[in-house]
Amino acid sequence: MKSTRHGLGILLLGVLAGVAATSTACAAAVSWRMDAGSSELKFTPRLAGGEFAGRFERFATTLLFDPADLARSSLQVVVDLSSARTGDSDRDTALHGIDFFAISRWPEARFSSTRIRALGGDRYEAAGKLTLRDSTRDIALPFRFDLAAPGGRSARLTGATTLQRLQFGVGQGEWRSTEWLDDAVRIEFSVALEAAR
Repeated sequence: MKSTRHGLGILLLGVLAGVAATSTACAAAVSWRMDAGSSELKFTPRLAGGEFAGRFERFATTLLFDPADLARSSLQVVVDLSSARTGDSDRDTALHGIDFFAISRWPEARFSSTRIRALGGDRYEAAGKLTLRDSTRDIALPFRFDLAAPGGRSARLTGATTLQRLQFGVGQGEWRSTEWLDDAVRIEFSVALEAAR
């Protein structure tokens, strides 16, 4: 009888240890929420040989991330294309129109990661799908993840990449030509994050 109780005790401890290990693995990747007021998403096209700055005033970032648990980590970004601003009302109206973002048909752009890998130090790369207008393409998004303090609950996600606008149909009619407007558009982001409680 004593042997049976001992065996049951060992079995119970084993089950509890397994549950604890599973719970720890599932909880490793932390859910981070964006502080919209302290975040920015900028784009820099090149028109007639000179650059001009633009920004999206409304976007949302959802990050599930832990450097030690990249397999469970993910990044999603949704951009309200109607919030594109360049400081010029005529240019903004053109961006919203059918030749560019066509916001009446496609009001949002979306990025969803399929894999995040480490590049060394605090640098990472999110590979995934970007949907803009009616095109979905694979892109790689390099970024840095910096904690405000070791073990802290505040962090910042920063990075930049270059997109080819014509791959997504951004530039119809006369704007299919790159004579005046370059195909390459630089995208930069800086996102303030707080760990979900």
